Amino acid sequence: MSQHRAERVRRGGRFRLLIGVGLLACVSTTGTWAFWTDQVTVAGTTMTAGTIDLRVNGQDAVTGYAGLTLPAMVPGSSSAAVLTVANSGTSPVRMTAASTATNADGKNLAGALQVKVTADTAVTGSGSAATCAGAALAGSATALGTTLVPARTLSASESTRYCVQVTLPSGAASALQGATTAVTLAFTGTSDLG
Repeated sequence: MSQHRAERVRRGGRFRLLIGVGLLACVSTTGTWAFWTDQVTVAGTTMTAGTIDLRVNGQDAVTGYAGLTLPAMVPGSSSAAVLTVANSGTSPVRMTAASTATNADGKNLAGALQVKVTADTAVTGSGSAATCAGAALAGSATALGTTLVPARTLSASESTRYCVQVTLPSGAASALQGATTAVTLAFTGTSDLG
């Protein structure tokens, strides 16, 4: 083989090698050159945590509440008061209410008292004859130391009224004379609406 021909074969081999490497480079990078791309950015979304703010009679804490106080109960006496419960927050709240009562003197006046909760917006009668005239709410308490009203959801800025009546039954035992009990009503709100 002539030197000139051998030189051509060598150059041809280099050329084929360069072409092969070039094709391989093109094949391996066509994934980024073969597609057009576009992008849309969505901005401006703001997340804000809501609030729940349960209030009774417009207050966060009601102390010294005397609306149900009756200092000289006798069998057949009753006391009643209307409480307004509101969600002053920005999110719905699941509200529950319970009552507790003490028996420090051991006479158990708390156990003898009967409770009635209605949706009345005003009390009927006065003094030891104050009552809640409407029908008792379904599932509401009939005694102290229990759930006062069943759970319900209050939307933001929604309020509801409860008329609470406490009665010493006409058949109350004479041993209850002079007995005392301290009653606490607790309204609780939660963001868990389940």
